[in-house]
Amino acid sequence: MEQAPPAVRRLLKSYDPASLRWAKRNDRYAVVREILLRGDASAKHWLGTMLKADQVRELVRAYRGAGSNEPDRARLRNELGLSNDDIPVRPFVGFRWRRLSA
Repeated sequence: MEQAPPAVRRLLKSYDPASLRWAKRNDRYAVVREILLRGDASAKHWLGTMLKADQVRELVRAYRGAGSNEPDRARLRNELGLSNDDIPVRPFVGFRWRRLSA
């Protein structure tokens, strides 16, 4: 993914961009997921030049939200118009703010 623009490479800090290959479906999914969840307008524009919207949707559906926590899964479902069957709900044990009583 060294050929990707800086807006995309910046999202891939936890990966070795030199080893990512767009031609590999697993790698492509990881890049798409990062762009959808954390990418700016420039990264999303680049994604639009690489895949059609229905291809993005189908790729995320095929991977069922793998590698994403529940808040991110909910965002993917919402943004891509997918159901809980497409991306199953996973328990979220992360930090949540508690409302203080007055």
